[in-house]
Formats: sequence, C-alpha cells, structure tokens
Amino acid sequence: MEDIQLVVNNLDQSALPLFVFIGNVIFLLVTAILLHRMTQKLRREYAQVKTMRDDLKAFSVAAIGMGKKVLQLEHQQRRAAENKPIEKAVSYVEPANQTYDEAAHMARQGKNVESIMHQCGLSHSEAELIFLMNRLDKAG
Repeated sequence: MEDIQLVVNNLDQSALPLFVFIGNVIFLLVTAILLHRMTQKLRREYAQVKTMRDDLKAFSVAAIGMGKKVLQLEHQQRRAAENKPIEKAVSYVEPANQTYDEAAHMARQGKNVESIMHQCGLSHSEAELIFLMNRLDKAG
C-alpha cells in the first residue's frame, strides 16, 4: 500500500488527471463494445422469437382449420354411413387421406403453400400446416 502511495506522490500533478482520463476512456470503450455485442445478440434472439411466434400462430390457425375439416369429414361420414353400407362409408374417407398424402409429398418436393392448396383442394390452413410440418421434419 505504501508503494502505491509513493508512486502516486512521485507523479507529476499534471500527469494524474491524464491517467484518470485515459482510464475513463478505456472503460467507456470497453463498455461500448460490450453493449454493442449484447445489442446484436438481442436482435438475433428477437428475430428467432418472432419466427417462432409466427410459426406458432400458423400452427394454431392450421390446427383450427384441420379441426373444422375433421368435424366436416366426420359429419359427411355419418351421413354417408346412414345412406350406404359401412364398407362404402369407409372408402368414402380414403380420398381425403390421399389428398393429405399428396400434399405432404408436394411439400417434401418444396412446393409452396399456394400450389399445395390449389392442386390438392385444401384450405389455406390445411396446406400451411402440412407445409410447416414438412419444414420441421427437414429441420429435425
């Protein structure tokens, strides 16, 4: 401790403010660099959160659309079962499965949501759900 006091006492009175100024400038530069890095990281993380939020919103909309479609198909199947024998009611549902299989195949080929929607006769929500599920399968 005495050594530090000797060094400080031996310093010229005009040099001490210069050292304090240089120390403050260095501190501010380091702080600015760290702040810049943290800001960049925060922006990247915000972009990821926005992408996940958009995907979640699309999944929610698609799930609602799929739920409505399932209810519609169940209703149609019940009506078909009342009018026809059971074998025909089961075969009535198969084309819908083929449509979804075809849509999944198109999504794997890289087709966009609109082309899947138009070619397979699906709602936008259904096509988007199949497209997003395929995108997650590729990412995983």
